[in-house]
Amino acid sequence: MAVLVDYHCHTDISLDSHAKYLDMVTAEYAAGVRWLCITDHCDTVDWRTLQFHQECLTVAQRELEAYEAAKDRIPRDMHLRMGMELAELIFHPELVGELSSPPWLDFILGSYHITREHGDFHEQDYRDPAFCKELTDIYLRDLQWVADLNYFDVMAHIGYFRRYASWQGVDTGLTLAEHGDRIENILKTVIQNGKGIEINCSGLRDGVGPFPSEEILRLYKSLGGEIVTVGSDAHRPEDAAKCVDIGQQVLSACGFRYVTVFTKRKPEFIPI
Repeated sequence: MAVLVDYHCHTDISLDSHAKYLDMVTAEYAAGVRWLCITDHCDTVDWRTLQFHQECLTVAQRELEAYEAAKDRIPRDMHLRMGMELAELIFHPELVGELSSPPWLDFILGSYHITREHGDFHEQDYRDPAFCKELTDIYLRDLQWVADLNYFDVMAHIGYFRRYASWQGVDTGLTLAEHGDRIENILKTVIQNGKGIEINCSGLRDGVGPFPSEEILRLYKSLGGEIVTVGSDAHRPEDAAKCVDIGQQVLSACGFRYVTVFTKRKPEFIPI
């Protein structure tokens, strides 16, 4: 059996999680994960108010404190790493360097959830086709901006808003037929900067497929992309490692031989 990896999960350091740090680590280990990185949200704006989120300045320090408190209580064969999900930097790009600089961080996910124009993708009405197209255009525009930043290690959950559309009975997402040139440009930027992408398995858990889709994963591979992390995006111990095994199988089917892990921002490759 392949070693299970989860490089995207959350604890109560994130606003949207109540999971205790050690509880999440213990649940991940019980689920079979042996390479784990906690990636709590480091958001420069509060998704509820769109105001500056002062707590983003202390996420890395709180992550270090939680790790230090837990490290002697976990099994020796659990490779536990410190990370963050660095997001919403289109609002405060001047903070990118500061937030990504703590030397103890092993891994940084670069993500994007909130538009300047309409707020959080989670809160949108996807039933109007014209509005849905506008949201997709905004998403691709700002994802290119994130790709150009070059302060993260891996770009998170490309096309993840498909989950929210599916909750409203709308089947929408990123396709190469409709958005191929823009998606390819984003992926090329990521690759040229020596960065990677993740396969986010929360969509597999929800029944809508991985983020990004298999066709985008195959495009990334064809462009020369090799760095891919796997993440459950769990916010509760009950969801720890959910579908990461399937995610690793998807990567294998798309031609990838390895899943990537990071230590002190340097990639290592674990056979699938």
